[in-house]
Parts: sequence; C-alpha cells; structure tokens
Amino acid sequence: MYNTSQNPQVRYSLLQLTKSLFFYLQSKPLRDVTVTQICQRAGLTRRTFYRNCRQKEDLVLYACDWLVERLVASVDYTSSDARAMYRHFFGYWYDHRIFLRCIYRCGLFDLFAGRFVSICNSGVRFPLQDEALGKQPNPETMRRFNNSFLLGGLTRMLYAWAEEDFCSSVEDLINSILFLLPREYLREDDAE
Repeated sequence: MYNTSQNPQVRYSLLQLTKSLFFYLQSKPLRDVTVTQICQRAGLTRRTFYRNCRQKEDLVLYACDWLVERLVASVDYTSSDARAMYRHFFGYWYDHRIFLRCIYRCGLFDLFAGRFVSICNSGVRFPLQDEALGKQPNPETMRRFNNSFLLGGLTRMLYAWAEEDFCSSVEDLINSILFLLPREYLREDDAE
C-alpha cells in the first residue's frame, strides 16, 4: 500500500511518481516499467519511491484513489437531474481517459473497479436512494448492495468504453443509461 500521510512532500512525491508511471504505461505494460525509470522521469530517488510505496502497483492504487476521491468530491448528490449527474460522471472519466486506457491495457481495470466501489460505498448518499431504501429493513446493508450494483454497472461501462477506445460519445453513454432507469429517476424532458 502507498503512504497515506497527508504531508505535502509525501503527496507531491506520490503524484510525481504516479505521473511518471502513467507516462510509461501509455506505451508499455506495467511489467516492463522499472522503478528506476519511474524515479528518473519523476526526478526522485529510489529511496523516495520505497519510502512511499512497496511496488509499482501501489502507484496504480494511488492514482485510482486520487481520481475517484476527486470525482466523489465534485458531485452534487442533492441533484435530481440524472442526465446532468451522468454527464458529469462520464465527462470526468473522458477527461481522464489516458488513465482508463492505461489500466485497461495493463489488465488492471478490476483493481480500479474495486477501489471505485469501495470509496463510493464509504459515504456516498443519494436522496432518491435514501427515500427508496428508508422503507426497507436494514437500509444501510441495502444501500451498500444497491451502490455496489449501480457502481459495478458504471465501472463495466467504463471498461467497455476503454475497450472501444472511447469511440462512443458521452451522450451515447448517458442515453443508454437513461433508457434503463425507472421514470421516477428522470426529469420530464428525459422521460420523453
């Protein structure tokens, strides 16, 4: 696991090491990238690398967590506009398609999906979900399963999008989801 200290120097080092790793992952598999290459490109020492992580995969975990936490922090969970929420979600990942492309090509998408579901299950709450689950016995367990189902579907869509090298538009993805949603989740202009 990577160093979770909030010390600015630790955060800076991890970010530089991660950027360096993903530079290489654009053209070669993870197994072919060396710690020395990562450190040289980042302008940091191997000692700094091993002070902040044990292996290259820890930098992938750091990137997953960093990106997902920023997405989670940027969402307006009080919104009842499903189209806008999905536009924000897919637009965010389109902007980070190099990351998705790299983890897809390296066979690390399941690692990303697991981190994504875990982070989102630890505190993401949607008002429509609260309303629906409030009537259920054991609503927190139901919320966890409901989130896992929803988030698993979204990460599989990201996987399929990366697999096709992002040929579909954000609107195509949104429309495919809105087609499946129950009417109570849609605004009137989406339901037509």
